[in-house]
Amino acid sequence: MRFRMHVCEMNAYPPCVSPDDIRFLASDAGRALLGRARETRALAPHQRPAALRADAGDGADAGAWARLALQQDDLRVRAAGKLPFAETLLYEAAALEQATPWAIAAERAARWPGAPGDALTDLTAGLGVDAFAAARAGRPVRAIERDPVRAALLEANAAALGLSDQMEVVAGDATTLPATTPLAFLDPDRRPDGVRTRDAEQFAPPASSWPELLGAYRASQVKLAPGTPPEALAGRPFEVVSLAGRARETRVFLGSWDARPPRRALALPRGAAVAGDGLPWPRAADVEVGAWLFDPDVAVVLADLVGDLAQQEGLAPVHPRIAYLVGPARTPTEAGTWMRVETVLPPKAKPIQAWLAAREIGNLTIRARGIKEPVEAWRKRLRPAGPNAGTLVLTRRRDDRWVAYGCAE
Repeated sequence: MRFRMHVCEMNAYPPCVSPDDIRFLASDAGRALLGRARETRALAPHQRPAALRADAGDGADAGAWARLALQQDDLRVRAAGKLPFAETLLYEAAALEQATPWAIAAERAARWPGAPGDALTDLTAGLGVDAFAAARAGRPVRAIERDPVRAALLEANAAALGLSDQMEVVAGDATTLPATTPLAFLDPDRRPDGVRTRDAEQFAPPASSWPELLGAYRASQVKLAPGTPPEALAGRPFEVVSLAGRARETRVFLGSWDARPPRRALALPRGAAVAGDGLPWPRAADVEVGAWLFDPDVAVVLADLVGDLAQQEGLAPVHPRIAYLVGPARTPTEAGTWMRVETVLPPKAKPIQAWLAAREIGNLTIRARGIKEPVEAWRKRLRPAGPNAGTLVLTRRRDDRWVAYGCAE
């Protein structure tokens, strides 16, 4: 498939860069200037423009090109935490902020149903990370983007990644274009006017348009905010995804998916998963020295799968409403963090300080649920010191009294 750039009627919002800027940056002269901008990173911020100005040429636009290259270089530095090929791409600031981290996009790309070569439409492609991941996985990809700046970025970045033959870019509004592939991915813009909204009818496209928009595809997936309540998903199968302990997205599955559980939590990069129906929690249990505490990953909590995980692993909550689980032995699940209880303490500074001093714990992890006082206030009060590591869990017993558990991870 050859790379084709289509221009359709669209509703654009004010960009930070223009399509002409992107075409310059993608040219030989632009790439050379970007390389020089990278070399100035060691300089103080106020020194960088002057250092780069001479490399931007003698024309009237030289100063503007230098500023543009420095802005792009700053965005590349910011993108390094999301993308393994951050130095290769061009960016628009808001699109980068909203872009899917590569680890999540790559995992998604590997799990689409059907044949490996079935084509995928990214209906709201943005910066294109999900489209690039699907193309790198071998799928033909149709990437639709209504904003002309982001569409130009898609064109330039697909070429930079060597994916031009794998992708078709359509600059237009996905709600007005016919379906041409069996699979579709929709990441609606939750900041259509530059301000984040939780009202799905204010998304672009709005939630009321999704059934008609996605009904023409054999299987589709919608990306939503990770805090989307399960009851707001109209009984559809869904999955909450975290990355390195931070909740990142909720995936809603529509159409034909093989044996999709009602709900699932996925903790990346480990790939640990919990699936279930959102079962009630078992009866709370006491915590004794030698027991194993389990702190479920945030994806498990947001997917309301704590009860399912407890029943699957033979664990019990420490409190009827607090998502720490306890059991006599460590079980195979890795969808969270295991800790062995060394001591049970009153939630007071002096006894906790005595435990820290006896164990020479200076590298202290504090985990807290069900308490009002901030963790950092406890850290300042305790002043841990020493060469060893340990964990302090501040929470409540099943009788609702506060308690502290000194643990080894």
